[in-house]
Amino acid sequence: MPYIDIRTNVTLLPEKAEALKSSVAEALAASFPGKTENWLMIFFRGEETMYFAGSDEPCCMIDVSIFGSQLKKNYDKMTAAVTELVAKECAIPAARIYVKYTEYDKWGWNGSNF
Repeated sequence: MPYIDIRTNVTLLPEKAEALKSSVAEALAASFPGKTENWLMIFFRGEETMYFAGSDEPCCMIDVSIFGSQLKKNYDKMTAAVTELVAKECAIPAARIYVKYTEYDKWGWNGSNF
């Protein structure tokens, strides 16, 4: 049950968000065993007021919330993949993209908890 919040100060046109959604879902499935698009929720926020290193040049914060835990190598794989995707699709230098992970042992869905 991953939830991914992608915030950036660049414009995210609908077709760009759709391309990112599909690519991020593929990266997720390849990086985290058992995590598929069937359970993925993604929230895009474009044109945010954001500064990184004192500059408002293009930047991005990717916040990944995940039920359970993963191995470090899986996080490394996901970070590399999602950074490359966002850098390419949004023209944001990789050095201006942060990826943050939060693991949860409690997650609710459909009126109950896992």
